[in-house]
Amino acid sequence: MNAKFLTALLFVAFSTVSYAQMNFGIRAGAAFNDVVATEGLDAITPEFKNVTTYNISLISEYEIGDYFSIQPELSYNTKGFRIKETADIELWNIPLPVGIEAVSKFSYLEVPLLFKGRVGNDKVKAYAMAGPAVGYAVDGDLETYGRVFFDIKLFETDIDLDAVGYERFEVSGIVGAGVEFLTNSGKIFLDARYQHGFTQLYDIPVFNEKIKNRGTSVNVGYVMSF
Repeated sequence: MNAKFLTALLFVAFSTVSYAQMNFGIRAGAAFNDVVATEGLDAITPEFKNVTTYNISLISEYEIGDYFSIQPELSYNTKGFRIKETADIELWNIPLPVGIEAVSKFSYLEVPLLFKGRVGNDKVKAYAMAGPAVGYAVDGDLETYGRVFFDIKLFETDIDLDAVGYERFEVSGIVGAGVEFLTNSGKIFLDARYQHGFTQLYDIPVFNEKIKNRGTSVNVGYVMSF
């Protein structure tokens, strides 16, 4: 790489950042998560159901012109799933009694990098977004409920992720769409997202089947322009 080409590349990069509108803000929302399992696993194990969780993020958005932007985020997400069973099972090396509902939740620190395209006017714009995300599972817990005529919480147990062989690092993809309302100092936005995990997180004992995260979320946020 010669000096002229390097100088030109640095000039283009500097110019792009210089003309970018910088926004910083926060996003929060409700998420509905479960796991992806193979058809074989679905046929021989309890049905996986979604669990309602939450997420919160710090946002930095770099607008490149009127129609495109790049949005890195730092997120705290809770993911997981729940199962219902009427026979003795074992989950995360913890024995579970007959007639239970087990809710597994995992806390993630996550860094999405989203690319956004938008259309609209000076007051309201619609946008679509897509991009990768890298996450790390900080901890997990298992909530167990007895089921007779209604749910009774039996116990809550921390999951030792390393002991059960849970893969802490996760790579996933995000797609979504939303609408933003421009104000004098920034913008308020609403969006919906789908996130699909590509990393095999856990090998179900006996069945030798692996699971992956997936989920949808509905979010609201505010970013301030600088």
